Amino acid sequence: MMWIGRSKITLFQLFFLSFSYVFSGLFLIGERSFLPMLVPLFALLLFSLLGYIFLEYAPRTFAEKGRFLSFLSMGRPHFFAKFFAVLLLLTAAAEGLLSVIAFAFSVWKFSAFIPFWFVFALLFLLALFIAWHGLTAVGRFSELMAFLILPILFWLVFWDFKPMATGAFFGNVYAYFIVTPAPILYLFSMTVSESTASPKPISTKCFPLICFFGGCAAVLCTVLFRLYGASDSNIFFLFFGWMASAIRMGMLFCVRM
Repeated sequence: MMWIGRSKITLFQLFFLSFSYVFSGLFLIGERSFLPMLVPLFALLLFSLLGYIFLEYAPRTFAEKGRFLSFLSMGRPHFFAKFFAVLLLLTAAAEGLLSVIAFAFSVWKFSAFIPFWFVFALLFLLALFIAWHGLTAVGRFSELMAFLILPILFWLVFWDFKPMATGAFFGNVYAYFIVTPAPILYLFSMTVSESTASPKPISTKCFPLICFFGGCAAVLCTVLFRLYGASDSNIFFLFFGWMASAIRMGMLFCVRM
């Protein structure tokens, strides 16, 4: 299969977009227990498998306009696909707005001398600016996470190890809402299995695996941060989480029919 159009992402970008999406969700709700971190991972796996089904039956090419709708309807006009697309757009917009609010609170707690309304307005405009450049630009921006993950993980060795609470699945109900189908399905609709960098088509089975592995890496990083005592006042942890949150906002506001 070959997906065409200006808005597209590669497998490499899919991994880091999935990573940033899951990590930022856990970061924004301030999750500190292990078991609730598995909840978004299961949701990511479920939505990845759903995206794989759509990917298998989607048309071989997409026009740039109406690409997401064509993906959901598998190339056939269908009222349910339109209704589903509108529902996904609404949930993505709502999740994007809540993410901006949570992001603003995180920044405001670190610098309380700045008015909250100013932080919120600035981050909202930043989200729109990122989304305006399209998912391809967001995907390329997410690749920068690769330059942050390894140095920070190596630096964690020098931190004091602290025990981590296991917690119950209902310890933090927000964990059930940090992964929704809208951005995951949109990522799958924008994947490219053949490009100039990889002329041989990639099996569609790779996409759900890469997406899930990105989520697994996000949970692993969160666990390591918490085990080594990363707090909400640690500037390295905050910078890592803020960058992932910026990618999250861009992803959510990029979702369109």
